[in-house]
Amino acid sequence: MACEFINGDGIVFCVWGKPAKSDMDQLLRHLQTSSEKVSGPVVYVSRVPVNAPAPDTQVRGYLNSLMPAMTPLFSSCHIVLEGVGFTAAMKRSVLVSLFQIGRQRNMFFVHSSVSEVVWKVPVEQQAAVNRTIRRAEASGLLSSSPPASQVA
Repeated sequence: MACEFINGDGIVFCVWGKPAKSDMDQLLRHLQTSSEKVSGPVVYVSRVPVNAPAPDTQVRGYLNSLMPAMTPLFSSCHIVLEGVGFTAAMKRSVLVSLFQIGRQRNMFFVHSSVSEVVWKVPVEQQAAVNRTIRRAEASGLLSSSPPASQVA
């Protein structure tokens, strides 16, 4: 499996390796389950480690096809594209631009670290986001790279 999930109270956290279409289906199920549990949209946090490979063209296309079903399940979507330097900053910049085209503004955010996420969610969700991030850290999901089984 190319990803690992943690569901919190109104939060879905995921760390990515090399995603496949089946991972996108699993993401949608996690979002649906969490949304049903809290009777509303949830915060989605996706951590993409520096050495995680980019999804291939088919997987990106499949994710785009699922976005109409996913978007109503987000109160906000936070992609943590890790890395430092000019190249990493450019990747984040391009990703922000792609999310803003044709999608609701102030819903999609791109960050360089997981710690930035908490400041972009409403105050009433910050404690739940912090708890979920602490669970992810305790589970080893905030280490610098995805588990070896997750990288192709």
